[in-house]
Amino acid sequence: MTFDLARPRYTLPLGDKTHELIGTMEMIEAVEYALKKGASEITVEVVNGMPSHELARLLAAILTACGEKTTPARMADLLWTEIGIAGAANTTLRMHLYAFLGICLAPPLDREKRAGEMGELLGKLGGASPGKATKKRA
Repeated sequence: MTFDLARPRYTLPLGDKTHELIGTMEMIEAVEYALKKGASEITVEVVNGMPSHELARLLAAILTACGEKTTPARMADLLWTEIGIAGAANTTLRMHLYAFLGICLAPPLDREKRAGEMGELLGKLGGASPGKATKKRA
């Protein structure tokens, strides 16, 4: 199996579930609309001090755009009750979001390489996955 450049997939562990994210232009648009910022700025902010209320909006936008309807309020509750507003689980979540958005924002021909790099980085955190391949080899 190979990497589908146009629709990168990513497995996001969140609370006690995993979510299959699919990178699309529609997902990027949803993220930008929800946070009223550009995707590149959001990608940096997620690991560099994004407030928790914005993190909840980001999670809701990504999950909803990937077919899992949710709200910022539900994501804020998840952050408060299961992940924590600070600490290792919150940092790991932010790194996963950074990795996913970074893969999506990379030039199409660089996405597979970026996914590999992010997988190695997140592998050091334990239990991370850059996602599964989305296209069979010919």
